[in-house]
Amino acid sequence: MRNCIDCENNSRIRNVITCFRTMNVAVVSFLMSDRNISASSKQNSQLKVYADLVQLYPENEAYIGQYAELLLDDGQLATATEILRHLHKLLLKKGDKGKADKLARRFPQIGRIKESGDQSQEDITSLLPSSMQNRLWLKLHQKRVQEGRHLFRRGEVEDTLYLVCEGELAEFVRGATGKHVLLNLVHTGDVIGEANLLTPGPHKTDVVANKNSIVAKLPRNKMTAALNNTPALKAALQHKADIRRITGLISSCPLLENVPLDMRQHMAKESFIRQYPAGTTIHKSGEKLNYVDLVIRGEACFQLQNNESIKELKSLVPGSLVGDTAVIQGGGCPADMVALSALAIVHISSDAFKTVVEAYPPLRNALFSNAAKQRAQLMSKLNEFQTQQI
Repeated sequence: MRNCIDCENNSRIRNVITCFRTMNVAVVSFLMSDRNISASSKQNSQLKVYADLVQLYPENEAYIGQYAELLLDDGQLATATEILRHLHKLLLKKGDKGKADKLARRFPQIGRIKESGDQSQEDITSLLPSSMQNRLWLKLHQKRVQEGRHLFRRGEVEDTLYLVCEGELAEFVRGATGKHVLLNLVHTGDVIGEANLLTPGPHKTDVVANKNSIVAKLPRNKMTAALNNTPALKAALQHKADIRRITGLISSCPLLENVPLDMRQHMAKESFIRQYPAGTTIHKSGEKLNYVDLVIRGEACFQLQNNESIKELKSLVPGSLVGDTAVIQGGGCPADMVALSALAIVHISSDAFKTVVEAYPPLRNALFSNAAKQRAQLMSKLNEFQTQQI
């Protein structure tokens, strides 16, 4: 009898222990779940705190660094890259190249675009006639532009060069989707309006004051004489106009308009424009491409020649990119590329394009998505031709 009671008690004890173990597992699971929720909530809270701190103290290295780390932990890679690149610029601005290089080595995606600056800015101001560098003369020709006000608008006809004496101007171009895309920031000591000075006509961009600014209006007659007497000044202005024009053309491409400004400028500095008459074969099928082509005027197409017949696989209109897939996936031109009409193309260095793709993850994602869509369209067209032949 005693043994039976002991067995029953032991059984009850085992049941109780099992029950407690089950409860403990449930409690631990609950606590872990609660801890995860708490950790997630805490992380979101920290992100908000550091986002506010960075906004309040945009030059505090510690706050920027910690904010970037939190963004990386939260999987916000694109935003983290932008913040890290801001920190990289800040370190270079402070002259701490050692820290900047260390940061670039740790996060290679931020160190790919070199901060060479606009070398032509200093040359242009120093090449201006001495009378235009005189403070009294500049004061007599100054014009104030309040923050948010236009210096000039797209479509306005003008042939004046402006020198920024104080403040900052922002130049915008209309992107493919109709929204305004930042094209250029014009700082104190820089000039704007050089394209219209060299080739008078309507402005193709809007220029707005980012902050209360003062500009000096440099008269065309004096500038024309200066250009004739100082070929180096004309060359410097032409170089600046060319880079700004190509940056604007790159900015009008739907896939590139959201790329950060300095990256678009980086591509523009490694690009050139070439014209092709109708009927020109731009690339042959399978050809290795050294440039990413951006069609800016006219129309081309990918062609397939089979059984002495020519089939058009895809039309290439302004804004189309050719060679971007080769940069991210390898390979050559998918088919013969032929100009259907007079064609103008911006040829962007593949190396410069690849650098930007690696430095800006959202562009890489957009290009992969676009490549998949283009491949599907080409395959659909090929299937259609094969069906017709059968």
